[in-house]
Amino acid sequence: MSEPLTPWRNLQLRWQQVQQTPAGQSLVSPCMSVCIMKDHADECHGCLRSIDEIARWGMSTPQQQLVVWQRLGLAIDKHFKEG
Repeated sequence: MSEPLTPWRNLQLRWQQVQQTPAGQSLVSPCMSVCIMKDHADECHGCLRSIDEIARWGMSTPQQQLVVWQRLGLAIDKHFKEG
């Protein structure tokens, strides 16, 4: 039986895709269409980005997008190691 595609699992799949994207290309957005900000942190439940990161994404350079994805990648990797 395959693993269900939860927002976290989808985010993990996108992170894997980002890691295969050639340098300098725009990266796929982390948005999971689960746009609910956490009460205790400036972070979206679906994509783990801050409001500022979400607002700037479309204007960000590929390098700026990669910096965001690298931070998200650490959280994603931690989530699946603990899970």
